[in-house]
Amino acid sequence: MPKRYLPDRNKRSGLVREQRKNKKVYGIIFLLGLLWLTSCGKQETEEKTDTGFVAAVTGVFDSADTAVVAEIDMDEKTITLKNMDKKRQYTLTYDGTTFFYDKYGKVISITQLQKGEVVDVTFFRERKRLNTLQISGEAWTHKYIDEYKLNEEKLQAEVGSAIYAYSEDTVVISDGKQGDLIDINPVDVLTFRGMDSEVYSIVVERGHGYVRLKNEEYFYGGWIEIGNKTIQKVSESMMLTVPEGSHQVIISNKGTSGVKQIEVRKDMELELDVGDLKGEEPKYGTVVFTITPEEATLYLDGEKTDYSLPVRLEVGIHQMIVMADGYDTVSQYLKVGEASAGIEVEMKAKEDVSGNDVSENDVLSDSELLDEVNRILNEKGYSGITADELAGNYNSSNTGQSGTAGNGTDNSAGTNTATGGTQTNTPTTSTLSYYVTIEAPIGVEIYLDGNYIGITPCSFKKDAGSHTLTLRKTGYVAKSYTIQVDEEQKNVSYSFLDLVKIE
Repeated sequence: MPKRYLPDRNKRSGLVREQRKNKKVYGIIFLLGLLWLTSCGKQETEEKTDTGFVAAVTGVFDSADTAVVAEIDMDEKTITLKNMDKKRQYTLTYDGTTFFYDKYGKVISITQLQKGEVVDVTFFRERKRLNTLQISGEAWTHKYIDEYKLNEEKLQAEVGSAIYAYSEDTVVISDGKQGDLIDINPVDVLTFRGMDSEVYSIVVERGHGYVRLKNEEYFYGGWIEIGNKTIQKVSESMMLTVPEGSHQVIISNKGTSGVKQIEVRKDMELELDVGDLKGEEPKYGTVVFTITPEEATLYLDGEKTDYSLPVRLEVGIHQMIVMADGYDTVSQYLKVGEASAGIEVEMKAKEDVSGNDVSENDVLSDSELLDEVNRILNEKGYSGITADELAGNYNSSNTGQSGTAGNGTDNSAGTNTATGGTQTNTPTTSTLSYYVTIEAPIGVEIYLDGNYIGITPCSFKKDAGSHTLTLRKTGYVAKSYTIQVDEEQKNVSYSFLDLVKIE
């Protein structure tokens, strides 16, 4: 019988193990393939069914914009932006995948981002998710400006030597939240931001408080100066709007002046007792005026004054008006101290719209000149003058050659002139018969440019121009608004929000 050779036991067991191993490998491959097919099927199903969930992915966006930061809500993790071209406001969410940069591309945190900033953003439109935000390198900024002018008629902002356009859509940030242009007081310190020649945002950096005088009867008809922003004639029941911070107060009347130091807190009232500043005897001085052209007419405190000789004036603040045919009128405050001084006034020739000097036919008539003088005097709180006074009948009490004068400062040039300050406009003839009515809130005190008007609802003569309107009630936070009264021959009315109760 032929001899049979059986495989070695070890060799056979090795072959079995190899076969089993191959089966496992093939099984794993099969299972992986099956899982892959299954996942593809599920993926196709998921793509067909939108669950509303999209995972945040860094760098994913489909939209970009340049806008102003109007609101930041760190609790809700949202940022509200305003596109100034489209005048449209929208809100985006941010998360850990959102990146914030300064204008140089350096990473910053959300806490370093300020409201009012002009920024470049990328975002996912459908999900309203912010991807990146960078402070725009193309935007300009003017920080902490206290010398500016907002021309509401022309919608222009004068900041230093630059002139920018703004609009009712300009973002205003006051007290850390969005406000309105009406909330800005001329004494506030502002930060302006924008692009090219347009203002995009205005931020109130330092606001204002209020000063009420006590025992001020002696100074009625005199002047009060607070810092370099407020100069106003003293009247009964005044409430002055003053920048927050420390200020020197100078109050004067009848040749007597006194000085006090005050600290004004934002939105708070300060009662200032000036009864202890009353003087015993008035002090006087002399001021020498040099005016070009020589034919110019000088008015001091509403009275036509001969300046061919030194002029004797009481110590304190005076209103100076200089007028001449064919020249721009000069109107400014004059501060007289205790040392002799001189004043030089060089008037500028008027120009027509073409830039040419005005002709002799363009000069004011006597009646027009009288109207112009009285307009300016009434604007400053004086009763005005008569045609007889205009013709040359001087008040002798304002002229003389004796005494001393000066500014009470180290300015060797002589008497200082104080510019700016709180001023009122004068109603034009066309608006004298019309009124402004404050309808709400009811039962609050109303002050117009610092002067008490009455209790709401109340009315006052229509005075075209920009005015500061202050609302006050005991136990409530006072509130000021800047209103623009038009020149139209019709009555107008305003209603404001209720005052906030002091807690």
